[in-house]
Amino acid sequence: MRIAIPQLNYHTGDIQKNQEIMLQAIRKARSEKADLIVFPELAVCGPMAGDWLEREDFIDACRMAVDRLAEACGPMAAIIGAPNLDISNGIMYNSAYFIQNGEVCDGVHKTILSDYDIFNESRYFVAGEDNSSIRFRNQNIRILFDEYETEFIEKQDSLVIFVGTAPFTTDSLNYRKTILESISRKYGKPIVSLNYTGGATSVLFDGNSMVYTPKGTSVCQMRSFTEDFQTIDLTKLNSLPPIKNKPDTPIALIHNALVNGIRDYFYKHGFTRAVLGLSGGIDSAVVAALAAEALGKDKVMGLLMPSVYSTDHSVTDAIELAENIGMPYETLPIKEIYNGYLQSLKPLFKDLPFNVAEENLQARIRGTLVMAASNKFGSILLNTSNKSEAAVGYGTLYGDMCGSLSVIGDLYKTEVYKLAVYLNREKTIIPENTIRKAPSAELRPDQKDQDSLPPYDILDTILKLYVEENRSAREIKAQGYNPETVDHIIQLVTRNEYKRAQCPPILKISKKAFGSGRRMPF
Repeated sequence: MRIAIPQLNYHTGDIQKNQEIMLQAIRKARSEKADLIVFPELAVCGPMAGDWLEREDFIDACRMAVDRLAEACGPMAAIIGAPNLDISNGIMYNSAYFIQNGEVCDGVHKTILSDYDIFNESRYFVAGEDNSSIRFRNQNIRILFDEYETEFIEKQDSLVIFVGTAPFTTDSLNYRKTILESISRKYGKPIVSLNYTGGATSVLFDGNSMVYTPKGTSVCQMRSFTEDFQTIDLTKLNSLPPIKNKPDTPIALIHNALVNGIRDYFYKHGFTRAVLGLSGGIDSAVVAALAAEALGKDKVMGLLMPSVYSTDHSVTDAIELAENIGMPYETLPIKEIYNGYLQSLKPLFKDLPFNVAEENLQARIRGTLVMAASNKFGSILLNTSNKSEAAVGYGTLYGDMCGSLSVIGDLYKTEVYKLAVYLNREKTIIPENTIRKAPSAELRPDQKDQDSLPPYDILDTILKLYVEENRSAREIKAQGYNPETVDHIIQLVTRNEYKRAQCPPILKISKKAFGSGRRMPF
């Protein structure tokens, strides 16, 4: 049996576009004389379709697309993932349709729904009660959605196809490999595991669809973050050489994910140009470098907006960064605007001492300027806040928290520094002084981040334990961290939930990012 495996970049909610790219894959599979083509779960509607799934017209359009795809398959069989509404009782399933002889003839429903982190499948679907194998070419094909359904595998099954997909995290690929190798060895079955590539705004998919032999050997691994197409002959599976890819480092995976996340976000929304503020600091430098790599250096505009508190080296570091990248930049000093605001506010502020109001005013002026550039030139503003800052509220609403996409909002500050070093692996892009100097918001004289925050290596470790590992304050303190520091950090995280609720979508690279995957009241 020859199985065609298209690894495609599906468009969330765009049934017509998904149908087009699936038809292209069907034509290619037929030209390569495939017996069966396999598409992943919800391929027709695209990943993370949300409340589109509550619209009857949307579900009807999905089913009509399945019928058109089935007709295009001709003599070739297909497995197609799509929502499936049972009109007799109004129940909807996450289903994999089985197509044969140009029409739907069978299928399976997902039996264990995902309701964790970013997933909320029970809002839309009802779990299937059973999973029966599909009979094709005198063989039993077992279609599963994830590893939690392996109890349905039977001795008579000839092949297991996992149609469930896995969002990217820095650990997701290794986890998938370990699980698939274990399942193929345990049950002695060849396995085909599908995945999307591309993104659904903040949720990224890294591709890496895979094929394993019954002995647990990986003989096919499709490309990362790229569309791909492979046709596998099952009769020759055991003669294929094992895949021996050198695994990427975590920071290389993060780099690839973020570059592709930016590129995919702009492509699917029809955007071509980006703008961001360049402060001379590490965060904006890294975001600028990633955006230039994703979109092209001429498509990213940097705005330098120095204030009376900006140091000379911040300006020169920002200029050096822009010139290293080769991106356009402009300098818009904010001193006069800032003084004008202070003069306008004098009747209200009177002789009250300088405090956070005057500090944040500078950030909000900068936010206004970059948004003005965004509107004037049709550019999308990229947010440059990191996860450490977002966690403890070290940012200004309607100021440096502005933006349409948060590029590094799921990277702790220590990870941002590692990524800067990685970006400089072949040549200097991020100025060395930007990497070496102490981070500062520069909103008051001689300000440093560590004036109000613990050292970032300590802060980030505590944040990861609390936010991602769900460790309690008691458990974190037991690891030797200062009790007052732990309590203060957790208090800051809790107090600033309202700020994060107003953040732009964050490209997700960890198992617990701020946004839809962390649903905390405030």
